[in-house]
Amino acid sequence: MHAGTSDGRLFLDVRGKPGAPPLLYLHGGPGMGCHEFMEWQGDRLSQRLHVIGLDQRGTLRSAPLADGETLDESDVIADCEALRESMGIQRWAVLGHSFGGRMALRYAHRHPERISAVLFENPGWDLAEADRAKLLAAAPLFTELGDPVSATRCRNLAAAPRFEHWEVVDLLAGLGERHLELYVHRPEARSALAATLASAFPAELRDRGDAAARRLLAAPDVLASMVGLLPGLAVPALLMKGRYDLVTGPSQLAAFRADVPDGRVELFPRSAHYPQLEEPELYQTTVQAFVIAHAR
Repeated sequence: MHAGTSDGRLFLDVRGKPGAPPLLYLHGGPGMGCHEFMEWQGDRLSQRLHVIGLDQRGTLRSAPLADGETLDESDVIADCEALRESMGIQRWAVLGHSFGGRMALRYAHRHPERISAVLFENPGWDLAEADRAKLLAAAPLFTELGDPVSATRCRNLAAAPRFEHWEVVDLLAGLGERHLELYVHRPEARSALAATLASAFPAELRDRGDAAARRLLAAPDVLASMVGLLPGLAVPALLMKGRYDLVTGPSQLAAFRADVPDGRVELFPRSAHYPQLEEPELYQTTVQAFVIAHAR
């Protein structure tokens, strides 16, 4: 079922029976929207769960941000709480992918009484660590493309004590379609992601998502690590980590293992950043089992 919220600001993609354990999906990017996830996993997961996907504020099919309107992670969390209340859901599981993993962690930290379980898929808790890993992986790709200047710039930025996130984004955009090699391990899965991204929406909607992302990432200290919130996590937690993923680096994985003693780690051996796409059956059974085990 595709619908919007009562105020018309947020686009929702809701699947499954309302009486099933509810799962809210928080997309990454930021600015990506829930379309890809719901295409790959919506019907799978909704066989046993009540799945709620949304395009976050200002993104894709949701209403655009007003001129001068600010946006930060707290706004997204407030939208989630308003949505939960409007749907009459007492508690739900929350799944955050990539940048959405930041908001899922903050949401679980602020409203543990409203969350039955939190699931993280390659979360971006430390964007600076993730950017450095992507820069180092991009350098040899630029060399293969005959662009040694960009390769050198990647290595220099990775070694710099500070840098701007959008400087990294704009640099890596120079990889063209090979940019997907930083996120998807298997060639056939990269082709599937490229086809979905190219065909799903007109450019003006993708531009809307990019504009919302830039406002969200303009918030103070957005590159600061969030791993300090992990010791306060008071709900059942699952970290899904792709073997070849560059976003959830070693220090973030180690922090989760050390600071969330009852947390569970599920490794996806054939995936990079998108286990939801690269290992769909394992992903489906893992998510369904964890949500159902903690539903109450």
